[in-house]
Amino acid sequence: MWTRLICAAALGAAAASASAETLWEFSYTGFHNREANVFDPTLRFSGAFSGTDADSNGELDITELTHFSWDNRLYVDRGGRPCGASQCELNGFTYDLRLGQLNFSSHWAYEDEASRSSGSTQAGAQLSYFGYTPGGSVSSHYLWTPATQFAINPPPIPEPAAIWLLGAGLATVAACAGRGRPRRQGGPTKRC
Repeated sequence: MWTRLICAAALGAAAASASAETLWEFSYTGFHNREANVFDPTLRFSGAFSGTDADSNGELDITELTHFSWDNRLYVDRGGRPCGASQCELNGFTYDLRLGQLNFSSHWAYEDEASRSSGSTQAGAQLSYFGYTPGGSVSSHYLWTPATQFAINPPPIPEPAAIWLLGAGLATVAACAGRGRPRRQGGPTKRC
């Protein structure tokens, strides 16, 4: 009986970890300020996303997201109101789960009686802000460079780890299957 419970718990844990939704937090540090024509190594923008690789292709795409936030704006939230008073749109998104490559593009806009502002991001290329008020306008453009650092937590799962997980799962199944064979001494047969 204990063997069955242990086997069931191990298989259940493996299934749960394979389908569990993960929250990734990411950031980019170091941008070239186009207006000032200087590289700022401390300038940092960050975000987070969650979802499940429903089609098991090793890549999370925009249809598999349950949450996406970037630069203090919420673009995707199942059951919530994205962006608050602003209008926003996540135009594209992919994250390679093995290589850790993130690509996305987004746009937001806000307008009231006194001002208008908007921003857009093309990850790996440019982040832009525009603002208009009766007193004037302002724009900022921050460019990715080879020195821009990308960080993500949790880090991508390298391919060998997936092979180890598969091996552990197969070993568990084999151990459970081996328990079902009749004993040579004629004892009772046990199964997982």
